[in-house]
Amino acid sequence: MRAIILSYLLLIAFYCNAQQWRIAKLNENNIISVTNVEAALQTSHSNKNFSQLSGFPIGVIANASFKNMRNVALADINGDSISDIIFATNNTIYAYSYQGLIWQKSLIGVAIYPPSIGDVNGDGQVEIVQVTGGSPSNGRIYVFDINGNTLAGWPLSFNDNWILTSPVLSDVDNDGSMEIIVSERTYPVGRIHILKHDGSSYSNDWPVTLNGTPAVTPSVADVDNDGQKDIVVCSTTSRYIFGLDGQPKLGFPNVTEPFQKYSYQSPIIADLDNDNNCEIIGATHGDLPHFYVTNNDGSDYTNWPLIVPDNSWTYSTPTVVKINASWNIFMSRPIGASIDDMLYGWDDLGNLLPNFPIIKSGGLEGYISIADVDNDSEFELVFGSNMTDTSGYGFIHAYNMDGSGEVSGFPIRPYGWTFMNGVCIGDINGDSIMDITALSYTNTFGASTDSTFINVYNLNTPYSPNKVLWSTYKGDNTRVGYVGDIQTQVLNNNTINKELVISPNPVGKNMNIKFNMPYKGNVYIYVYDNLGKSVMKKNIGTFLKGKQEFKTNTNNIKQGFYTLIIYSDNKIIGTAKFVK
Repeated sequence: MRAIILSYLLLIAFYCNAQQWRIAKLNENNIISVTNVEAALQTSHSNKNFSQLSGFPIGVIANASFKNMRNVALADINGDSISDIIFATNNTIYAYSYQGLIWQKSLIGVAIYPPSIGDVNGDGQVEIVQVTGGSPSNGRIYVFDINGNTLAGWPLSFNDNWILTSPVLSDVDNDGSMEIIVSERTYPVGRIHILKHDGSSYSNDWPVTLNGTPAVTPSVADVDNDGQKDIVVCSTTSRYIFGLDGQPKLGFPNVTEPFQKYSYQSPIIADLDNDNNCEIIGATHGDLPHFYVTNNDGSDYTNWPLIVPDNSWTYSTPTVVKINASWNIFMSRPIGASIDDMLYGWDDLGNLLPNFPIIKSGGLEGYISIADVDNDSEFELVFGSNMTDTSGYGFIHAYNMDGSGEVSGFPIRPYGWTFMNGVCIGDINGDSIMDITALSYTNTFGASTDSTFINVYNLNTPYSPNKVLWSTYKGDNTRVGYVGDIQTQVLNNNTINKELVISPNPVGKNMNIKFNMPYKGNVYIYVYDNLGKSVMKKNIGTFLKGKQEFKTNTNNIKQGFYTLIIYSDNKIIGTAKFVK
């Protein structure tokens, strides 16, 4: 009797403390559904610990049916060496600095994924590439310059067909300009295009036709070490690797239907076993969803795939990094308000990392960022959620990797859903303090006008590029999805790039810097004193791939010991120490 009474009292206590929460789900046709659940979760949406920067959040009109995925892009487009925020929602693309709107442009069609950014035409400045779709389809491919002007030959349309996911920017033939790889929906199949910067087709071998709708943002790398880049992509039922001649590589297409399907889980490419051949990392949904790693011939990598617990459909796009010389693979699944495992970390052989999986209420299908958000010299995982409360407040979580739980001050509670998105981490206003930029949105299913919000939270911790390991969809603004050595940083940066040379050292009024640029890109230099304080940030300009050299003035730097970081496209190119 006493046990029955105790159980009854516990049940009463649960329901007295239970709150209403909402869980979002997305189907293969990009339609969101929401269900209400009850759970005794103790959290507030007061955001006492972190405040938004002045002027944020920004609110604009969202599309009634198609909500944003994969957050925003951060890039310096106004030349002040501070990241600007570029995003598109509904039928408009926006560029904001921390001081306000830089420009906005109307689009034909609906923008869902973030733009991709890189020096497409080789003019020394970045371009912004945005694609659209919607229903009815009004698909377009836009290329804007830094001032929001549409480049000649754009926008491009293929019979108004939906251009799915994000574009990918890569100089596939090493001619100094970048090609644009896009996915076209031509139901019931689809096509992959490689386009030159003027809008013309890369060759007569393109576009290529898939056996179903294109399902992911493609990835690009030389996966088989033959000296030419390859295109990795999925239809809804198959995996493909194409050479530049438009022909599938041996073993492809790799048909996995009917047990597994692909939607939104854009793959990542990495050479996990250092054999100069790349592996492909991703996830599936369907009747038997998997987290997978495959070799470049389509065969399974050692100990993979791993079955998603409870056969959960997952649209997780992987985060793949090397920390302290060891590969770390992170993927997730959606869950409800019950406490359960939802985010997984493995080594390359599929062994769970210590203290994983992360167990909490609410899962995710957005991307996972990695940064030292609390200045403890350890990386944390930062991500959104598939939950809101009934007042409409969502979640931004940050979890320690050592198993000690959520970082103090988190979760952050922006207004709106963070579902299917993520966060960008950087310094938005140039104060050398770390900021989180996150897109959220309302979804009233036509009951009222929905909004998209851009939130920027000051984390009250020092910022430097080496504190951010993965900070945007697919790892960088080109969306190529290839994890090379330049993305495998150790947080404390004790290792020095031997190809980065400062002379003279000690330096005088000027210092000469020699380094090896792994690809064409925009270069910044950051200088920190021995206390970690930023003393110089400078945009040096665009450099081609190969050995480079430039000179910079050091008159404003006092005598002391310093660390120089060369930084490009969210990646650290190298570090070196110097004395003045």
